[in-house]
Amino acid sequence: MAATEEVPKTYVEATTLQDQDEWKKAIASELESLIANKTWKLVAYLNSVRAMLAKCGAGGMEFEQCDVDTAFLYGKLEEEIYIELPEGLRGLLELAEAEGEDDVVCMLLQSFRQAQPFLENSGEKHWDAGIKVVRYLLKTKDVGIVYDGLLGTQLEAYSDEYWAGHRDDQRPVSGMLLKLCGAPVVWRSTFQKTVARSSTEAEYMVLSDCVKECVWMRRLLKGIGAEQVGATVIYDDNQGAMTLAKNVGYQARTKHIDIRYHFIREKVVSNEVELEYVDTKNQHADFMTKGLLSKTLCYFIMRSNVGPKLETSN
Repeated sequence: MAATEEVPKTYVEATTLQDQDEWKKAIASELESLIANKTWKLVAYLNSVRAMLAKCGAGGMEFEQCDVDTAFLYGKLEEEIYIELPEGLRGLLELAEAEGEDDVVCMLLQSFRQAQPFLENSGEKHWDAGIKVVRYLLKTKDVGIVYDGLLGTQLEAYSDEYWAGHRDDQRPVSGMLLKLCGAPVVWRSTFQKTVARSSTEAEYMVLSDCVKECVWMRRLLKGIGAEQVGATVIYDDNQGAMTLAKNVGYQARTKHIDIRYHFIREKVVSNEVELEYVDTKNQHADFMTKGLLSKTLCYFIMRSNVGPKLETSN
């Protein structure tokens, strides 16, 4: 492997370097060793799991969750083993002993990640923000997603953006929400990689990402026996972006937009997705892009079937 000053973090970065051929050989060699040594394991994609749960709810099915204690993790050793854990593993042990559900742990890790830059020089406002995070976790520990089987498995999506939402580089904040049985199965809230020159352009880029998620979910639903009838409706509150997506002709004002975002036009023509305007007050993905008033946030959460967990019989 040729030496390089820059170590790529993704496959795309590796294929753009001068020694990309060497990186490709290294990648292929590592993948081959994983397969040959069988040191890999398929992991369920959470979006797929949620889609399956919604399908079970719509079909009136019952499902159970189980876990298996594997021998190599919990086997008893007859001989005495003298070992001392490194100091750096102390925090992991404390986390393993703590009680709580996986989703709570994930939210804690996410909150810690956001707060990490301020740990070295934290102030009163950072303390207040931490208290708010703890208060939120306490109030929402019994909140979950409820799939209503009576609403059916027809997929619907919401796409929204917050133009120039990033304070430092003015990148837009994109948000999307895909729902089955009236509740979310896919959601995303991220900063876009590029700066948009207008809200229409920013919304158009979010729509393209939302369409890709819808196409993937439609194929998954077909595979599990919930094939979609007709086009998947994507609700959007930007009429300019919707017009741009439906117009396949040349437009001088939008010629600078990357061609990969025009993928949405193909799917509209093929009737896989359908764009429908929705008023901002009914845009369920609005809380994915910016902070809202408590009353508005509670309204969107209620409309997304997110509420107290239902009691189940063993």
